[in-house]
Amino acid sequence: MSDEPRPRKTLSLKPGVVVTRPLGPEPLAPLRPARPSRPPRAQKPPPPPPQVFGWKCKPCGQGFDPPTDAPEDQDVRCPSCNARVGKVGDFAMDPPPNRLRARRVKTDL
Repeated sequence: MSDEPRPRKTLSLKPGVVVTRPLGPEPLAPLRPARPSRPPRAQKPPPPPPQVFGWKCKPCGQGFDPPTDAPEDQDVRCPSCNARVGKVGDFAMDPPPNRLRARRVKTDL
């Protein structure tokens, strides 16, 4: 005897039957119709560089720069909350007085 298995018998179809597709269950319809892929999204513009301020308002935390060309006794107000943070002359003192309602911004230089 040989090592090959015996070939199977093939069944013949009834005469006059024409095979139009492979036998077996009906193929599944796709769940979603094929649609074209959408174009790639445009690149977002880079964020603007952070603004650099010399002072921060203590009540609201908004950064600002006090005016340098104003008279010494003029009030300085926060541009965000309109709080009176001090006088122009107070910002030039070193160390700043306790009545000043603003603090210097730390610089990492």
